[in-house]
Amino acid sequence: MDSKQTGRKRTGLVVALALCCLLAVGGVFAWFSAQDSKTNTFVQGDGVTEPEKKPDPNKPQQGGSDNNEALDKWLIETNWKDNSAIAADSIVAKNPNVGIGKDSKDAYVFLEVENNLGDGSYFVLGDNWAPVKGKADKFNGATFPEGKADRCYKGGLFVYVGDSKGADESAMAMLVHNVGNDVYTGEAFDKIYTTKDYTFAGSSNTIKVKAYLAAASADEDMTTQTVKGEIIAKAKDWAQNN
Repeated sequence: MDSKQTGRKRTGLVVALALCCLLAVGGVFAWFSAQDSKTNTFVQGDGVTEPEKKPDPNKPQQGGSDNNEALDKWLIETNWKDNSAIAADSIVAKNPNVGIGKDSKDAYVFLEVENNLGDGSYFVLGDNWAPVKGKADKFNGATFPEGKADRCYKGGLFVYVGDSKGADESAMAMLVHNVGNDVYTGEAFDKIYTTKDYTFAGSSNTIKVKAYLAAASADEDMTTQTVKGEIIAKAKDWAQNN
């Protein structure tokens, strides 16, 4: 057999193989499929229980011996007196403190302060709280108390940071429950101050303090920055719309 004939046969083989491939592509496809579904059942969430006792004045992060009135729930003010008088260059006791019960889930805690007292009124934020970025209204020009000018605020949204004193919102810490005792954040502030040129504004002179607590619904890891960011976003939305 000469080389030309061999070449022709090889060419014919290649064409035949190509034709087989074309025929296979033009055939009917077969495929596999799988399906799955899952229905999840939810239960009512009530894992953040309120404290039964008011804060211990000697141990401000713990419950004391006095019973907590039902209407106080999580947010307690032991020194506030209804209809307290306020005037220029004055100091009025007001000490919001947020607590959870001994059987509660651990929780992140936010506090919103709506200050309607008018210009010239402010408070000094406690060391274990931090302002939420873009949501806290700084007070400039405070001359008292000395050394705390950078902690003076008119109002806004704040988050509990525990022992991370002077930190920003990224240090937000969970208020960890104590099986044998109620636990408190410690006071967000303890007094309202007014400047020498403060003027009583009229019938809308109020300060409204509100608490927002966030806890895991199951076994989620609540310590990641992603989860913290989601919770801060929820707290901001709550402060904007409540």
